[in-house]
Amino acid sequence: MRRCIELARLASATGDSPVGSVVVDDSEFVSEGVEAVRARNDATAHAEIEALRAAFARRRSRSLAGCTLYTSVEPCVMCAYAIRLARISVVVSGARSGDSINAINGCAILTDTTLLPNHPPPTVIRDVLAAECEALLKDRRSADQPGRDGWPGAS
Repeated sequence: MRRCIELARLASATGDSPVGSVVVDDSEFVSEGVEAVRARNDATAHAEIEALRAAFARRRSRSLAGCTLYTSVEPCVMCAYAIRLARISVVVSGARSGDSINAINGCAILTDTTLLPNHPPPTVIRDVLAAECEALLKDRRSADQPGRDGWPGAS
């Protein structure tokens, strides 16, 4: 998760939401991703998606079964669905996404056993280093102009 936090800082420095993700197989690093929606003008360039894409390329496979995805902010709906399709075995997240009014996240997609029955849901571990991850989100929110397009919903 510490590497996710470093990646989140990189994303924030380029004007993107502070989200970083890492894919690990056992203790072996597979890939990482930095939020790049604004940097690339690509709505799908979420940190989790970037980490998955790099992992698929590195492994030359569309299955990441047995891998763990770490992410500084819990996955959004799009990322959660991609995680399920990738067959990630464990998802570890830091901060919760959104706020009390706009919280939309992919936890239900990650854990729903009826969705994608041929793709078992991963084990979900939440709130790892949550205070540090949340601090990045708060710093970003205070730096943003009111009404910024696409905020909240860091990932």
